[in-house]
Amino acid sequence: MNTLKLAQWLQDAGWQVRMLLNEQGETFNRAEAYCKDIASVQDIGEKTLNKPNATIIKQWLKENNVSILFTPYNKDIAALSNYKRFKNKHVKLVYQQHMKVGVKKRDLIHTLRYNMLDSWISPLQYLKQETIRNTRVPANKISIIPFGLEANKYIHNNITKAEARKQLNISENVPLIGLLGRIDPKKEQKFLIQAIDHLKKHYQLDYQLIIMGSVTPNEGDAYINSLNALVNGLGLQDKVHFRDFVADVAPFYKGIDVFAIPSSGETFGMVTIEAMASGCPIIGTNKDGTQELLEHGKLGYLYEYNDLDGFCKQLQSLNQNKQLAIMVQEAEEAVQHHYTKEVMCEKLNTLLYGLL
Repeated sequence: MNTLKLAQWLQDAGWQVRMLLNEQGETFNRAEAYCKDIASVQDIGEKTLNKPNATIIKQWLKENNVSILFTPYNKDIAALSNYKRFKNKHVKLVYQQHMKVGVKKRDLIHTLRYNMLDSWISPLQYLKQETIRNTRVPANKISIIPFGLEANKYIHNNITKAEARKQLNISENVPLIGLLGRIDPKKEQKFLIQAIDHLKKHYQLDYQLIIMGSVTPNEGDAYINSLNALVNGLGLQDKVHFRDFVADVAPFYKGIDVFAIPSSGETFGMVTIEAMASGCPIIGTNKDGTQELLEHGKLGYLYEYNDLDGFCKQLQSLNQNKQLAIMVQEAEEAVQHHYTKEVMCEKLNTLLYGLL
């Protein structure tokens, strides 16, 4: 969705945007609503030696006279760097990083591939530093351009908590922790269910939990079934609420008292800046994108991953913080200064014009 929205925003800014997509992917299924010019190819980037696909890509580039090849998918880099090296040395290659590099890629093959890139975009400072450590991409080729959102949808949302709770079908009078995202073990819904039980037994804090999201496609129901079994085993049927994902998430943010980010590591965390823009106090793991977005504890509370007592103690601190409203306001202002659609497009516009 970040990529599709960016395509739409660049078109709105006057760029001619053409998308070449894998027709088996979810992006292709949704692209028509965001981009006027779409072509498809199967398995782009997956099989770089697949001659029919290479022919399609070459023909598409020839017909469209592309000046900048922009990809958010690291598996595309091999095919696109070969195209530039052997077919068109004048085209500009831009990679927008969505995932951590993860492992060392300082070998000759990766170095040759990355040398063909004209720009590497990291959304946060820690990702730039991780890229420098794990690759030979020169620091001066790496630009930091955070992902943006249409902040006004969240900042100027006038729905009341009573209205939001009614839409969520949850009592207005209970303290509520919220988690938004796909139902997946990496998102650690299990941890928060255990935390609700731990808060009651060891801290005398009677919180409820809403989990909004859909099961990861093609992953089956084993994980969601295990979550339901855990809820039943702990006797939390009246305290843990599952809700399907909906496009309009404003009622979710307005309805909760605290937003939680328990995952082992968020590369960026769009839901984090959505929560910041919505005025939600936040407790998240002290890692990766969450740590940087919350400015190491200035704009939200941080605890060590999978530490139940650490999470509960931070919730206690949040409840006792007489300056919480100031923290929440500063988080909202940080979104306006750094993480809006307008800021992202202005920085990207400057970068792309610079390349041309």
